[in-house]
Amino acid sequence: MTDPGTPSDLAALEPLEPLDAGDGGGGGGDALLQSLRSGLPCPAFNPYCTDKTYYKFLFAGVIMLVGTLMPFSANQAVAGYQTMSGAFYLLFAIGMVWTWWAAIANNRSTGASLKWLLFSGIALVATGWNMAAFDVEAAFAVAKQNHWLAEDATYSANWKALLGDMGSALAKSKEAAVRAENFWRLFGPGQFFVFLGSLIAELGFVGGIVGGAKKNKLEKQAKMLAAAERKRK
Repeated sequence: MTDPGTPSDLAALEPLEPLDAGDGGGGGGDALLQSLRSGLPCPAFNPYCTDKTYYKFLFAGVIMLVGTLMPFSANQAVAGYQTMSGAFYLLFAIGMVWTWWAAIANNRSTGASLKWLLFSGIALVATGWNMAAFDVEAAFAVAKQNHWLAEDATYSANWKALLGDMGSALAKSKEAAVRAENFWRLFGPGQFFVFLGSLIAELGFVGGIVGGAKKNKLEKQAKMLAAAERKRK
């Protein structure tokens, strides 16, 4: 026969607060679980969130955020967020990460999520315009004057040449790799990642609109077919 222990020993094992959380004894486990989870951070993954676009938008915000922490020019001492445009991009990225992280946790999006998604379109247009209007010769002249890059540095002449040099770099051409690397340094890798993140976000937004319209059309056709079938019967 086991020893039940003294009353003082058993008193030490009693909970400090009742487990029913004041609900009259019903659902105490759920209330306790809710109280324990209330202090935890918002998860970046929710098994009940089946909408993959939420994760895509969160990833896009992370890419934009990383881009603002990288240089926007050949000056490696200045990060993107230290410029006025980069500061706005950082604000957009934080808004994207914050709201879509919450959307994943709650398994639903809000107006705030869509607001920052639309704001990221500003970053897409601005960085896309910078990419289209980028003058590598002028950028190199500024970099050489400020001693950000060696005077005898080689670089890809334009975007088309960059793609060729990147292909040659994959074929283990060191000269092509140096040219491609110097081109990206002159342009600023941070701008490219902000562009990439905002592009992913806007493509996901447009894809969601198109997919939603297609789904509504299919549902409408299915209802019409069901109604026609009922009339035949």
